[in-house]
Amino acid sequence: MVDSVSNSSFRPPPPPQAREASLDEEQTALIQDTLSNFDANNLSSEDAASIVETFSDAGVTPSAEFASLLEESGFDAQTIGDLAGAGGPPPPRPNPTAQDQGVDLSSVADYLDSLTSESDDSLSSTDIATQIAQQFGLSEDQQLISVTA
Repeated sequence: MVDSVSNSSFRPPPPPQAREASLDEEQTALIQDTLSNFDANNLSSEDAASIVETFSDAGVTPSAEFASLLEESGFDAQTIGDLAGAGGPPPPRPNPTAQDQGVDLSSVADYLDSLTSESDDSLSSTDIATQIAQQFGLSEDQQLISVTA
């Protein structure tokens, strides 16, 4: 009996199919009313963000029905999302700098001057950077200065 069970092929049931939520009458009316306030050919990122926020607040989730309703109104769901920045990665978090931590850069410059005058070329630039970080309590993920344009 054990052999018959172990020899039989076992297939797990298929996963349940995701069922798209359909839009109710209120959501459909909200979408149409909201889009009527905007020009599909002249949509700014602020307009798109407003549209996305309105739909999100109303519990409207992306679906084929939603995309079709947008198309009927002359809008493209992908374009609205791209303009609004929806679905994209968040902006990178800036690395903390010595200045953010309250380190006086003139004292860093003075310390650097003393290191370079004492080293007589015996310290590499990496060694000097390490000593500065240790002197001013900077962790590995912090930068001494941040140069951005």
